[in-house]
Amino acid sequence: MTWRFIIDPPLSPAMNMAIDSAMAAVFVEDKMLPTLRLYQWKTPAITLGAFQKSDPSLNHFLETHPVKPVRRITGGQAFLHDLDFTYSIVASTHDPLFSGGIKKTFYAIAEGLLAGLSHLRISANIHSPARNAASLRDRSPFCADSISWYEIAVDGKKLIGSAQKRWPNHFLQHGSMRLKQSVFEKELHAKPKMLNLYDLIGRVPPCDEIENAMQIGFETAWGIKLAKGSLTDEETALANRLMAEKYNIKSAIAF
Repeated sequence: MTWRFIIDPPLSPAMNMAIDSAMAAVFVEDKMLPTLRLYQWKTPAITLGAFQKSDPSLNHFLETHPVKPVRRITGGQAFLHDLDFTYSIVASTHDPLFSGGIKKTFYAIAEGLLAGLSHLRISANIHSPARNAASLRDRSPFCADSISWYEIAVDGKKLIGSAQKRWPNHFLQHGSMRLKQSVFEKELHAKPKMLNLYDLIGRVPPCDEIENAMQIGFETAWGIKLAKGSLTDEETALANRLMAEKYNIKSAIAF
Protein backbone atom coordinates (compact mmCIF):
# COMPACT_ATOMS: atom_id res chain seq x y z
CA MET A 1 0.00 0.00 0.00
CA THR A 2 1.20 3.51 -0.81
CA TRP A 3 1.14 6.29 1.76
CA ARG A 4 1.75 9.99 1.27
CA PHE A 5 5.00 11.17 2.87
CA ILE A 6 5.25 14.90 3.68
CA ILE A 7 8.47 16.50 4.91
CA ASP A 8 8.01 20.11 5.98
CA PRO A 9 10.63 22.73 6.85
CA PRO A 10 10.45 24.40 10.27
CA LEU A 11 7.12 26.21 10.53
CA SER A 12 5.39 28.38 13.12
CA PRO A 13 3.63 26.61 16.01
CA ALA A 14 0.27 27.82 14.72
CA MET A 15 0.88 26.52 11.21
CA ASN A 16 2.15 23.15 12.41
CA MET A 17 -1.01 22.54 14.41
CA ALA A 18 -3.21 23.97 11.65
CA ILE A 19 -1.74 21.58 9.07
CA ASP A 20 -2.26 18.53 11.27
CA SER A 21 -5.85 19.59 11.91
CA ALA A 22 -6.48 20.28 8.22
CA MET A 23 -5.13 16.88 7.15
CA ALA A 24 -7.42 15.19 9.66
CA ALA A 25 -10.45 17.26 8.65
CA VAL A 26 -10.04 16.60 4.93
CA PHE A 27 -9.23 12.90 5.23
CA VAL A 28 -11.87 10.64 3.74
CA GLU A 29 -11.21 6.93 3.47
CA ASP A 30 -10.73 5.70 -0.10
CA LYS A 31 -10.35 9.29 -1.35
CA MET A 32 -7.22 10.46 0.47
CA LEU A 33 -4.00 8.57 0.99
CA PRO A 34 -3.02 7.92 4.60
CA THR A 35 -0.21 10.28 5.48
CA LEU A 36 3.00 10.37 7.50
CA ARG A 37 4.21 13.94 8.02
CA LEU A 38 7.59 14.89 9.52
CA TYR A 39 8.20 18.45 10.67
CA GLN A 40 10.04 20.86 12.97
CA TRP A 41 9.33 24.10 14.83
CA LYS A 42 10.47 27.53 13.67
CA THR A 43 10.16 29.04 17.16
CA PRO A 44 9.88 27.53 20.65
CA ALA A 45 6.34 26.62 21.63
CA ILE A 46 4.28 24.79 24.19
CA THR A 47 1.37 22.78 22.89
CA LEU A 48 -1.47 22.37 25.36
CA GLY A 49 -3.70 19.32 25.46
CA ALA A 50 -7.18 19.82 24.03
CA PHE A 51 -8.83 19.63 27.45
CA GLN A 52 -5.93 20.69 29.65
CA LYS A 53 -6.88 23.00 32.52
CA SER A 54 -5.02 26.01 33.82
CA ASP A 55 -2.00 25.45 36.06
CA PRO A 56 -0.14 28.16 38.02
CA SER A 57 3.36 26.89 37.23
CA LEU A 58 2.66 26.67 33.51
CA ASN A 59 0.93 30.06 33.47
CA HIS A 60 3.96 31.64 35.16
CA PHE A 61 6.34 30.09 32.65
CA LEU A 62 4.31 31.33 29.68
CA GLU A 63 4.13 34.83 31.16
CA THR A 64 7.88 35.08 31.72
CA HIS A 65 9.41 33.33 28.69
CA PRO A 66 9.33 33.92 24.91
CA VAL A 67 7.55 30.64 24.25
CA LYS A 68 4.26 30.64 22.35
CA PRO A 69 1.36 28.50 23.56
CA VAL A 70 -0.90 26.74 21.08
CA ARG A 71 -3.67 24.28 21.89
CA ARG A 72 -3.63 20.88 20.15
CA ILE A 73 -6.73 19.00 19.05
CA THR A 74 -5.25 15.91 20.72
CA GLY A 75 -5.35 15.18 24.43
CA GLY A 76 -2.63 14.95 27.04
CA GLN A 77 -0.57 17.51 28.90
CA ALA A 78 1.63 20.44 27.90
CA PHE A 79 4.67 19.67 25.77
CA LEU A 80 7.65 21.94 25.13
CA HIS A 81 8.65 22.07 21.46
CA ASP A 82 12.18 23.38 21.01
CA LEU A 83 14.99 21.50 19.29
CA ASP A 84 12.71 18.57 18.61
CA PHE A 85 11.53 16.50 15.66
CA THR A 86 7.82 15.80 15.24
CA TYR A 87 5.74 13.29 13.31
CA SER A 88 2.02 13.16 12.56
CA ILE A 89 -0.07 10.39 11.06
CA VAL A 90 -3.57 10.54 9.59
CA ALA A 91 -5.11 7.23 8.55
CA SER A 92 -8.26 5.14 8.59
CA THR A 93 -9.34 3.33 11.75
CA HIS A 94 -10.43 0.49 9.41
CA ASP A 95 -6.91 -0.06 8.11
CA PRO A 96 -5.81 -3.56 9.23
CA LEU A 97 -2.75 -1.95 10.82
CA PHE A 98 -4.96 -0.04 13.26
CA SER A 99 -8.23 -1.99 13.42
CA GLY A 100 -7.72 -3.15 17.02
CA GLY A 101 -8.75 0.16 18.57
CA ILE A 102 -6.76 2.95 20.19
CA LYS A 103 -4.22 0.66 21.89
CA LYS A 104 -3.52 -1.24 18.67
CA THR A 105 -3.05 2.07 16.88
CA PHE A 106 -0.57 3.38 19.43
CA TYR A 107 1.29 0.06 19.37
CA ALA A 108 1.49 -0.13 15.57
CA ILE A 109 2.83 3.42 15.32
CA ALA A 110 5.31 2.70 18.11
CA GLU A 111 6.63 -0.25 16.08
CA GLY A 112 7.24 2.06 13.13
CA LEU A 113 9.04 4.57 15.34
CA LEU A 114 11.20 1.83 16.87
CA ALA A 115 12.16 0.59 13.42
CA GLY A 116 13.15 4.12 12.43
CA LEU A 117 15.21 4.60 15.58
CA SER A 118 17.05 1.35 14.91
CA HIS A 119 18.44 2.91 11.71
CA LEU A 120 19.87 5.67 13.92
CA ARG A 121 21.53 2.97 16.04
CA ILE A 122 19.18 3.64 18.96
CA SER A 123 17.86 0.70 20.92
CA ALA A 124 14.54 1.67 22.48
CA ASN A 125 11.38 -0.10 23.58
CA ILE A 126 7.62 0.31 23.77
CA HIS A 127 6.73 1.32 27.32
CA SER A 128 4.46 -1.11 29.17
CA PRO A 129 4.20 -0.08 32.84
CA ALA A 130 3.22 -2.45 35.61
CA ARG A 131 -0.51 -2.58 36.27
CA ASN A 132 -0.11 -0.89 39.64
CA ALA A 133 2.34 1.76 38.45
CA ALA A 134 1.32 5.22 39.61
CA SER A 135 0.81 7.81 36.87
CA LEU A 136 2.24 11.30 37.18
CA ARG A 137 -0.23 12.77 34.69
CA ASP A 138 -2.63 13.81 37.43
CA ARG A 139 0.14 15.60 39.35
CA SER A 140 2.05 17.42 36.64
CA PRO A 141 0.85 19.67 33.80
CA PHE A 142 3.81 18.60 31.66
CA CYS A 143 3.84 15.61 29.33
CA ALA A 144 7.58 15.10 29.80
CA ASP A 145 7.07 14.38 33.52
CA SER A 146 5.37 11.05 32.85
CA ILE A 147 5.40 8.19 30.39
CA SER A 148 2.30 6.41 29.12
CA TRP A 149 1.47 3.07 27.57
CA TYR A 150 3.02 2.54 24.13
CA GLU A 151 5.24 5.61 24.21
CA ILE A 152 8.89 5.13 23.24
CA ALA A 153 11.37 4.72 26.09
CA VAL A 154 15.02 3.96 26.79
CA ASP A 155 15.78 2.51 30.23
CA GLY A 156 12.36 3.58 31.47
CA LYS A 157 12.71 7.22 30.38
CA LYS A 158 10.63 8.82 27.65
CA LEU A 159 12.22 9.43 24.27
CA ILE A 160 9.12 10.01 22.12
CA GLY A 161 5.80 11.21 23.54
CA SER A 162 2.60 10.97 21.51
CA ALA A 163 -1.06 12.01 21.59
CA GLN A 164 -4.04 10.93 19.51
CA LYS A 165 -7.54 12.04 18.49
CA ARG A 166 -10.02 9.61 16.95
CA TRP A 167 -13.15 9.95 14.85
CA PRO A 168 -15.44 7.08 13.77
CA ASN A 169 -13.49 6.38 10.58
CA HIS A 170 -10.05 7.93 11.00
CA PHE A 171 -7.53 9.27 13.50
CA LEU A 172 -4.72 11.77 13.96
CA GLN A 173 -1.69 10.92 16.05
CA HIS A 174 1.34 13.12 16.49
CA GLY A 175 4.36 13.05 18.75
CA SER A 176 7.84 14.48 19.27
CA MET A 177 11.40 13.43 19.95
CA ARG A 178 13.83 15.85 21.59
CA LEU A 179 17.04 16.33 19.57
CA LYS A 180 18.92 18.25 22.24
CA GLN A 181 18.07 19.76 25.61
CA SER A 182 16.26 23.07 25.30
CA VAL A 183 17.47 26.10 27.26
CA PHE A 184 13.93 26.31 28.63
CA GLU A 185 13.83 22.74 29.90
CA LYS A 186 15.44 23.40 33.27
CA GLU A 187 12.96 26.21 33.80
CA LEU A 188 10.15 23.70 33.50
CA HIS A 189 11.77 20.73 35.22
CA ALA A 190 14.27 20.77 38.08
CA LYS A 191 15.72 17.60 36.59
CA PRO A 192 14.93 17.08 32.88
CA LYS A 193 12.94 13.86 32.62
CA MET A 194 12.81 13.40 28.87
CA LEU A 195 15.72 11.95 26.95
CA ASN A 196 17.21 13.57 23.85
CA LEU A 197 19.22 12.21 20.94
CA TYR A 198 22.38 14.14 21.78
CA ASP A 199 22.61 12.60 25.24
CA LEU A 200 21.89 9.14 23.84
CA ILE A 201 24.27 9.00 20.90
CA GLY A 202 26.54 12.01 21.38
CA ARG A 203 25.39 13.91 18.32
CA VAL A 204 22.35 15.45 16.66
CA PRO A 205 21.85 13.65 13.33
CA PRO A 206 21.15 15.87 10.31
CA CYS A 207 17.44 16.16 9.57
CA ASP A 208 17.71 14.26 6.32
CA GLU A 209 19.32 11.35 8.18
CA ILE A 210 16.41 11.23 10.65
CA GLU A 211 13.86 11.55 7.85
CA ASN A 212 15.49 8.75 5.86
CA ALA A 213 15.65 6.51 8.94
CA MET A 214 11.99 7.06 9.70
CA GLN A 215 10.98 6.43 6.10
CA ILE A 216 12.86 3.12 5.99
CA GLY A 217 11.59 2.20 9.46
CA PHE A 218 7.90 2.71 8.74
CA GLU A 219 8.11 1.11 5.31
CA THR A 220 9.79 -1.95 6.80
CA ALA A 221 7.61 -2.25 9.90
CA TRP A 222 4.33 -1.77 8.06
CA GLY A 223 5.09 -3.19 4.61
CA ILE A 224 4.10 0.06 2.90
CA LYS A 225 5.59 2.46 0.36
CA LEU A 226 6.01 6.10 1.39
CA ALA A 227 5.73 8.37 -1.64
CA LYS A 228 6.82 11.97 -1.13
CA GLY A 229 3.96 14.39 -1.61
CA SER A 230 2.48 17.66 -0.43
CA LEU A 231 -0.77 19.09 0.89
CA THR A 232 -3.72 19.31 -1.46
CA ASP A 233 -5.16 22.70 -2.34
CA GLU A 234 -8.08 21.96 -0.01
CA GLU A 235 -5.78 21.10 2.89
CA THR A 236 -3.65 24.19 2.29
CA ALA A 237 -6.66 26.52 2.20
CA LEU A 238 -8.10 24.99 5.37
CA ALA A 239 -4.75 25.12 7.18
CA ASN A 240 -4.39 28.82 6.37
CA ARG A 241 -7.91 29.51 7.60
CA LEU A 242 -7.41 27.52 10.80
CA MET A 243 -4.14 29.31 11.49
CA ALA A 244 -5.82 32.69 11.17
CA GLU A 245 -9.04 31.85 13.02
CA LYS A 246 -8.02 29.27 15.61
CA TYR A 247 -4.31 28.75 16.10
CA ASN A 248 -2.68 32.16 15.96
CA ILE A 249 -1.72 33.70 19.27
CA LYS A 250 -4.45 36.36 19.25
CA SER A 251 -7.30 33.94 18.81
CA ALA A 252 -5.85 30.97 20.73
CA ILE A 253 -8.12 29.45 23.35
CA ALA A 254 -7.31 31.08 26.69
CA PHE A 255 -5.41 28.87 29.07
